[in-house]
Amino acid sequence: MAALTGDGHAGAVYELTGPRSLTFAEAVEELGRATGRPVRYVPVTGTAYASLLEEFGVFGPEAEFLAGLFATLLDGHNTATTDDVERVLGREPKAFSVFVREAAGDGAWHG
Repeated sequence: MAALTGDGHAGAVYELTGPRSLTFAEAVEELGRATGRPVRYVPVTGTAYASLLEEFGVFGPEAEFLAGLFATLLDGHNTATTDDVERVLGREPKAFSVFVREAAGDGAWHG
């Protein structure tokens, strides 16, 4: 909210991260632990992902674009953490494990 209402944020770009980088496998492990349910991460190649998208009706070029986009997200260059949460909110970022425990306790994944 500070970035939306406070001074000094116009034109700023914030990369909001938690206090540490997680792999998808680590994030899924935290989700499973918090929910008490089995959750697993299954890596998929870009080609396989594009094919799945097309099976769900995504047009070929768009599916290829999205597959390329996600390959870029998964190549490791987005693993750095920042202090942007603290700079914007004035507090330390919340650990993902804390977030998922709180969300599970609030009923986020009931069903």
